[in-house]
Amino acid sequence: MVHGKTKRRLIASLVLLAILLVVIGIVAIVQAMNSHKDPYAQSSQTNTSTNAPASSQSTNQTNNSAQNNTTPTTTQPPAPDPSTVSTIDIPPMGITVSYIKGVGAFSYQVQRTGDNRQYVAFSSDALIGTKCTDDTGNFASILESPNDNEKSTVSQTITVDGTTYGLSIASATCTSNADLLAKYQSAFTNAFSLLKKMN
Repeated sequence: MVHGKTKRRLIASLVLLAILLVVIGIVAIVQAMNSHKDPYAQSSQTNTSTNAPASSQSTNQTNNSAQNNTTPTTTQPPAPDPSTVSTIDIPPMGITVSYIKGVGAFSYQVQRTGDNRQYVAFSSDALIGTKCTDDTGNFASILESPNDNEKSTVSQTITVDGTTYGLSIASATCTSNADLLAKYQSAFTNAFSLLKKMN
């Protein structure tokens, strides 16, 4: 009799374990399906602390061809000193974006608007606040060919090889560190006039 009860408990435990494994497998599959990313999205992480050495190649590239085929369409701040500028290539959009060295780590993600135009959103984990649900720490975006509705959110525009790009600065509504947000935004705003097509 004791041997029969032990055998039943063992079988019940094995059945319970099998059911638990099936449930875990289903949850993992559902999460994998929900995390499917946009095929046009590209994400990249960049660390640009002041202690990191500057790439002389990208600085020289900015210095030599920053004004090639570039016609600002709005009032631009004066071009910054090339020794203070770093660049990041955004391959899906075919552009090189400049920013002032000294900002912390940031990432970017290329996305598409409802009418299939591309834009790149820049964000930093250091800017993620607790005031907004699902805040990603976004501090700036560059839109390709901003339409009339988007032009009201654009602070600067530049035309490069016939394509207009607009810089849109995020509001400080969500972040818990407005000073750091202003530093990131200033780094991109002050060097926006150096935006160019990738070589």
